Amino acid sequence: MFFPREDCRILAGLAAVLLLAAAGCSASTASRKPKAVSARPTPAAVLVARAELSRGWEAALSGDFQCAEEAFARALEAVRPARGEPPTDPETIDVCSELYDAMLRSEALAPAADAETREAQESPRAPALAPAEAPDATPDAVLKARQAVDSDTATTPYDIPIVVNDAVLRILAVYQNEFHDVISRGLARSGRFIPMIERIFQEEGLPKDLAQVAMVESSFIPRARSPKAACGIWQFIPSTGREYGLTSNAVVDERSDPEKATRAAARYLRFLHELFHDWYLAMAAYNAGEGKILRTLAKSGFTDFWQLAASGLIKPQTQNYVPAVIASTLIARNPAHYGFVVEYEKPLAYDMVRLDRPVSLRHLAVAEGATLEDLQRLNPELRSEVTPGGPGGYILKVPTGAEVAILAAFAEAPTARPPSFRRYVARRGDTIVRIARRFHMTPATLAAANSLPQNAAIKRGRTVLIPRAEPVRVASSSKPGKGKSLAVRQGKTKAAPVLVVASKHYKVRGGDTLYRIAVKHGTTVAQLLAFNSLAAPSLIRPGDTLKIPAKAH
Repeated sequence: MFFPREDCRILAGLAAVLLLAAAGCSASTASRKPKAVSARPTPAAVLVARAELSRGWEAALSGDFQCAEEAFARALEAVRPARGEPPTDPETIDVCSELYDAMLRSEALAPAADAETREAQESPRAPALAPAEAPDATPDAVLKARQAVDSDTATTPYDIPIVVNDAVLRILAVYQNEFHDVISRGLARSGRFIPMIERIFQEEGLPKDLAQVAMVESSFIPRARSPKAACGIWQFIPSTGREYGLTSNAVVDERSDPEKATRAAARYLRFLHELFHDWYLAMAAYNAGEGKILRTLAKSGFTDFWQLAASGLIKPQTQNYVPAVIASTLIARNPAHYGFVVEYEKPLAYDMVRLDRPVSLRHLAVAEGATLEDLQRLNPELRSEVTPGGPGGYILKVPTGAEVAILAAFAEAPTARPPSFRRYVARRGDTIVRIARRFHMTPATLAAANSLPQNAAIKRGRTVLIPRAEPVRVASSSKPGKGKSLAVRQGKTKAAPVLVVASKHYKVRGGDTLYRIAVKHGTTVAQLLAFNSLAAPSLIRPGDTLKIPAKAH
């Protein structure tokens, strides 16, 4: 909650948190015991307030809004008169004014943090279906797994080699017990992708049973991410994805596009088979990298995966990887026999439309038969709600039957402004965290823009994309066209229908920003942009007329 800058009386009585001059955000609350404060803040208290204000603003820029809130509260407490009377000296009033501005700007930054939280929630970590250590299966569970395999009635022949040994049985036992729910959900999701995967594998000349590599990699979660920045149902790392034609930048990440990533995975697996002439070694290389498997084979003289696994020369996760694919294949062919009752999701089905300019998905979601969730689910490669631009346009997947309605909404939608970036050449010792701090952003934002893990070290000379913050446009003193609204003067196209009605108009004054106007009228910048058919960011000038959404009142 924020207050008019002139009303320092309210600011003066706001916080119950006490001055802790040298404390950081991790200071314990037990140490913040009340102290008497003089009626008029001392010069030292004002200095402390300024220091805490600066600390809070730095925290807000880095995305730590809880830390910022605590620092602002300490700044406020340092200048809060004991009797709750408003300060009268100019220096304290200035601090109050600066504090108000810092709190206001911090709140304006906060939605970006919320968006990151939502993205993290929508991008779960890939489940470790190939355990990083020996599977912990009881002898009884392994015996039951053996009995299930021996009594399997699946009649369709497998098109990859199926070896059932102790390593496979231990994984199968774990899948039937501790991982039962994870496997069940993965099987259900697989219904969405298996028909597409089998079609592409057939076109590329690959065994269809290799589809279970995706189960082990991601449990068929399109936005799954690993701690090493692997992404999508096939868990491509950025470098391998680029090598096989998958674009990964701050606008799109085609590793999350199931169909494009499946085509790339098919070509990569085919290359690995041509390299090793053995599907088990190809699977191991898919997990560990072909260089690692080639070097280990050359060093050991082994030619068989099982020898390699027994030698301990490869990591336990790779030792378990091939058994995990075999166990997944057994279950996928006959799930009920292995104790899984599955309700498969419907196969992917969609139409495609070509968009020749960037547009917000929200403006397309007003079309009949297409919600925002539908468009995001069908286009998981998009990293924001704005479609990419470019000479060839962008092919958007839309729900079946919604093509005409989407194109009609597209014709009415305003052109969106894609994210912009500056380029930074890494120096010696740079990391994601250091660069993010240098450019006043969160490591998560910078890492996502460059498809890197947050703990990544950056090689000297590498180009790093730095997302540009949208500039704040302040109303200037230039004279606008008299009697024209801002939307008309800028020549914007009419916005897509918005479920609100304008109830009043607001004339822009000197010093106004869209954010200040939104706060003043209880709405948001996004609503002002959409309701007035403005692109973001937009220049506003004194005398411009803005329509204020009725639901803001």
